[in-house]
Amino acid sequence: TPLAVVRGELEALQDGVRSLDGDAVDSLHADILRLGRLVDDLYELSMSDLGALDYRKADIDPAKVLADDLNAMSPEYERADIALEFQNHLAQPVALHADADRLSQLFRNLLNNTLRYTDSGGRLLVELHQTPDWLVVDFQDSSPGVAEEDLAHLFERFYRVEASRSRAHGGAGLGLAICRNIVEAHNGRISAGAASLGGLWVRVELPL
Repeated sequence: TPLAVVRGELEALQDGVRSLDGDAVDSLHADILRLGRLVDDLYELSMSDLGALDYRKADIDPAKVLADDLNAMSPEYERADIALEFQNHLAQPVALHADADRLSQLFRNLLNNTLRYTDSGGRLLVELHQTPDWLVVDFQDSSPGVAEEDLAHLFERFYRVEASRSRAHGGAGLGLAICRNIVEAHNGRISAGAASLGGLWVRVELPL
């Protein structure tokens, strides 16, 4: 689809149906950026499928990684008028054997997912807590939500949710598939459900 869109726009310019002006250049540039992200995501997934992604695991503080990512992305949330709330329920710091960079990629993909689909004026609640064997990170955002029949398929690559939370907002349907691969590479679990805030609830569980 991204290639077909670019081809269609270029052919319209060639045929004189559309004039070559600033708007046309901006539109083509945006299409190329989307195609570039798609290629990058496909490369990440193919490397992960082959077991070729580089993981440098060490004992890290996951709360600090998450807090740094939230701070880094808070300006984007402000611009989108989405309230960002973080609740750390850990009684004391925990050590997680993980790749800090890949963990950051996981968290930012989930944060970007909310940015892309949550209505302006909404909210994202991020909670960090633990069980005896697992570190648990919950991402719960406000409307729109995801239909129950779609929840089990959200982590499949290219899966399209045919509802208000749709691909019309951008993205190629690969971000959550990459999240699943990262979580599984850490022997963890990721799941999706309906959030009490009216949107999507994604739970990440990583072994301690």
